[in-house]
Amino acid sequence: MRNKKLNPYLSEEESDFFDTVFHFSQEKVLPSAEERDEKEIWSSELWTEFSKAGLTGLSIPTEYGGQGASCLQCSHATDAFAAGCLDGGMGLSWAAHMIIGAMPIVFQGSEEQKQKYLPKIATGEWIAGFALSEPASGSDAASLLTKAEETEKGWKLNGSKMFITNGPVGHVFVTMARTSEKGRGPLGISAFLVEKERPGFRVSKVLKKLGHHTSMTAELSFDDMILPKENLLGPLNSGFLRIGKETLEWERTVFVAGLSGAMEFCFRSGLKYAKERVQFGKSISTFYAMKDILTRNWVYIQAARRLIYWVAQRKDAGIPSPLESSLGKLISSEISEDVAKDTVQLLGGYGYMKEYAVERFYRDVKLGTIGGGTSEIQRSIIASLYPGKTKFMVEFEKIKEVKSSADEIQNILYDILIAMDSVSARKKMQSLEFAFADALSLFVILSLSEKDLHTEHSMYPKAEKLADRTLLTYYLTGKYLSSLSRLSEYVGSELDSLWQTFGKISKQIENIVNERFDTLQELV
Repeated sequence: MRNKKLNPYLSEEESDFFDTVFHFSQEKVLPSAEERDEKEIWSSELWTEFSKAGLTGLSIPTEYGGQGASCLQCSHATDAFAAGCLDGGMGLSWAAHMIIGAMPIVFQGSEEQKQKYLPKIATGEWIAGFALSEPASGSDAASLLTKAEETEKGWKLNGSKMFITNGPVGHVFVTMARTSEKGRGPLGISAFLVEKERPGFRVSKVLKKLGHHTSMTAELSFDDMILPKENLLGPLNSGFLRIGKETLEWERTVFVAGLSGAMEFCFRSGLKYAKERVQFGKSISTFYAMKDILTRNWVYIQAARRLIYWVAQRKDAGIPSPLESSLGKLISSEISEDVAKDTVQLLGGYGYMKEYAVERFYRDVKLGTIGGGTSEIQRSIIASLYPGKTKFMVEFEKIKEVKSSADEIQNILYDILIAMDSVSARKKMQSLEFAFADALSLFVILSLSEKDLHTEHSMYPKAEKLADRTLLTYYLTGKYLSSLSRLSEYVGSELDSLWQTFGKISKQIENIVNERFDTLQELV
């Protein structure tokens, strides 16, 4: 039985739903995950189980046969799924199907399109996908070359798409194509609903990957493929902008939530192993190095959940959150790499073996900083969408009653952001742009942890939150210090204060880790 304290941010109802998906994942998916990963195979039988459990239509409105889940509920589901089985490939295929495959139709489809496609996607009869990237266009997705030409018979589609999740097994793909030659940017790009059964559609190459072996990925080709005119999805020449705006924030939230679940799987595996593994006559869980790894992993899991759930709640409230979703993806994907690396290290030789599963996450996790926009792209987005100090100061303010070194660092970061607001060079030099994005990301996640202290969670006492806030401040500040140092020409005194305060926390860390680890041992 999974300890509910492992995810203290859930209400009782949310926890019941989380546990339902977790147990489905653990019982139906985990037993075959190693074999499917080893053989790099797709399981139609498992997909049928997803359908029976109502997961294939989770995000789709009930009037079209789905479950009508919110962005937060979908995030809870992908989190729970990964926590139960660590099958990143199957989780990726499922998320691609229900989010970037289905939601563009939900958001932009005509009633006729919704009636035709969504019921089949909801039942899993049709597997959906999203086709944007091309062999020559990745991060600069708007430079795509696939063209759709309007003819008397319909739209004639020519081109190819690369890295398409569900490509070999999918039935319908939301596909971007250029419909106007005016400029090479996002204007002039339209979205189409492409069915695999139409002449001219071809899976030109099934791609082999570093990880996510249980998810099928392919290059798709379109050769004089004729699409009915009614297969145009959304407005002509602005499908990329409309669908990107409405769908990418869901993608960068629901997909990334799976990383927090995967981190939990690693935490549980690592803690169990550390308590059972005996070296030098005692359990390795008694060694500080192991305590430090496990405590850091715990802090990172909850920080990711706090951030991802916050973004999802904003989406469900109808608040546009492109900056926040990019920030959530950036931080969560980068700290999950640390958790994967640390867990393999903790398990030593066993961590390197396939039967212990954590090596699978070590391979899978890299996609988090690449897919859906690389970390570099996320930093550019965060820096460019920063609203300026006037609007920033409306939502955030300095902590007036400073009670800890963590509060001091949060306030110093606030001062750095305000000071850098007027520095024009940060918009011209990418090194400064990225450092500013890291400062903003670090500030926001610490601000959320401070606000969390004032919210009651029955599974998460305030004393534990305070300890975790100090640890999070220490771990993340240390992680991004070298990046922040690039701002020294403009905020030298603030960075000196940051370094001095970081030094004060460093002196306390070993005691905090030892005390906090004692309370974490009961979780597994």
